[in-house]
Amino acid sequence: MKKTVLGGLFFAALAAAFAVRLASLSLRPMHHDEANQAVKFGALLEHGEYRYDKSDHHGPTLYYLTLPFAKARNQFKLADVDEATLRAVPAVFGAGLLLLLLLAGPGLAREARLIAALLIAASPVMTYYSRFYIQESIFAFFSLGFLVSLWRYLRQPNSGWAAAAGIFAGLMAATKETAVVVYFAALLAAAAVMIRQRRRARRVKNIVRPRIYFRDIVFAAAAAAGTAALFYSSFGTHPAGIVDALSALKTFAVKGVSAPGLHAHPPFFYLGLLAFTKSGGLVWSEAFVLLLGLAGMAFIIPKKASEIMREDRSLIDESFGLFLVVYTIASTLVFSLLAYKTPWNILPFYLGWLVLAGIGGAAILESVKPPILKTVVLLALAAGLAHLGLQNHRANFLYPSDPRNPYVYAQTGSDFPKLVRRVEDLAALHPAKSELIIKVVAGPYEQWPLPWSLRGFKNVGYWADAASAGDFARVDLVIAAGDQTEIIKGRLGERFVFEYFGLRPDVLLALFIPRDAWNRFLKSRGERT
Repeated sequence: MKKTVLGGLFFAALAAAFAVRLASLSLRPMHHDEANQAVKFGALLEHGEYRYDKSDHHGPTLYYLTLPFAKARNQFKLADVDEATLRAVPAVFGAGLLLLLLLAGPGLAREARLIAALLIAASPVMTYYSRFYIQESIFAFFSLGFLVSLWRYLRQPNSGWAAAAGIFAGLMAATKETAVVVYFAALLAAAAVMIRQRRRARRVKNIVRPRIYFRDIVFAAAAAAGTAALFYSSFGTHPAGIVDALSALKTFAVKGVSAPGLHAHPPFFYLGLLAFTKSGGLVWSEAFVLLLGLAGMAFIIPKKASEIMREDRSLIDESFGLFLVVYTIASTLVFSLLAYKTPWNILPFYLGWLVLAGIGGAAILESVKPPILKTVVLLALAAGLAHLGLQNHRANFLYPSDPRNPYVYAQTGSDFPKLVRRVEDLAALHPAKSELIIKVVAGPYEQWPLPWSLRGFKNVGYWADAASAGDFARVDLVIAAGDQTEIIKGRLGERFVFEYFGLRPDVLLALFIPRDAWNRFLKSRGERT
């Protein structure tokens, strides 16, 4: 296929990736993890203040990268920020993964790059978590940048690629603690490339023995440490954040290995989620990518497979192929063996599968010579992409918060926005408007995403239980978790009515409303009191 056609198709895939990731970003209710991140960002936006929380938060890059997005939309207070602004950040980085494929340069033929780009653009799981205001798609972007930069250095050692690998490594560390898994898998991949190349250099004349220069290692390490320290120290204003970041590694190691809590899942959780799931009559599968990825491995690993050539160049640089295979297998194994699992942790290792799938698809297409068979392969690839695209639409636009969607995980339900609208409607009829007094009585798990959803109200307080909530004499609204409802009813008496709203599956919140306010609300809607 001509270079111009391949280039045009690649940028069409890039445009599609941006379009599907940026469309209708407010469609799904805010997940409690997203809300937590949003409130954390609010402190940075309003006060220019960030302090790393080593007990229950990831790195700061997400918040600092959100600042220009909010300011570009003239949003300078958390109350002004909306879901579209927040989710646009991971969406842009999720689509930007395609651009990083270009960094592979001579390591990846245009055909393989195009197929990998199309798969990343169409992948339901890659798209779904690129529309989530969490660190994962940004982390995946930095991880791919690190992997490609590291390989480019191995291929042709120079300080530029060493610096790029170091900066990306630092950004990874400043984004999420699971960077250590990617580092480990990448170093294994680099070692495999070095060992193979050195063995070949001993057997074959005129092959330059690969080298890694100590000065470049020091340079890359300094760039990584400096980049991470810059973010964790809040750009020099809070040096203690660096120490906290280092000590947090122990916390996350314990959580990942021995104390996963509610997030404990079996080893095949991730691969099972990708290969096949069925719920409520809906079937989901990205097995097409996994099979093409296996084909890519089969093309790369055997010695003879590396000799399959086009007339002018190889389909993939042999060292890059080996690098990808070792990284993908190692990272998949480590993430799968960790006890702590959340579905968005798929992204860093699934990237390897997607690039290998691009190689596998291109290799199959290249190995088939008769035009009729080549047409069949092209149609099969198109059908696989179409199937991914249909699932993508279904996951992100038809069932974005439906429990039948396998990527939905402890997701805020569609009933929760009704509670928020009810509070807003009641406030509009109240003399105090946004200054009415709201008490939330619920544990941490049941409180979120209320701090985000009620960010426009000035007098909202949060208590874990009714005993600590104090006096209910001066209160305009009360929101209570299910286990606190009976106690709150006893405290408020007959002067309040209440209604239930679903927060998440099997989790209810009760909204207590003064009877006179309830009557005003019904009257405003033309209903009987």
